[in-house]
Amino acid sequence: MRRTTRFRATFTEDRLFRTAAALTGATLTASAVLAADLARMHMASIGTVCGAGPHPHCGWCLGAASLVLAGLAAFRLAFAPLRARAA
Repeated sequence: MRRTTRFRATFTEDRLFRTAAALTGATLTASAVLAADLARMHMASIGTVCGAGPHPHCGWCLGAASLVLAGLAAFRLAFAPLRARAA
């Protein structure tokens, strides 16, 4: 029978990974705020809310929503509780 070893991250590697995930989440959230601002300006220029009536959702609306979701996923990864390691 062949034994295989699984990679186990050390505490510093885990902390570095979580810090990078938190910074990615902050960047994605900041980008979502900018996209939402552009979407609001676009809605003001057409005089209605995107998705209402004959106007479909603009790319800024969809981009802002997807960036918020990606930012939340990155924050979830960064602040998830540590798993117990098997010996």
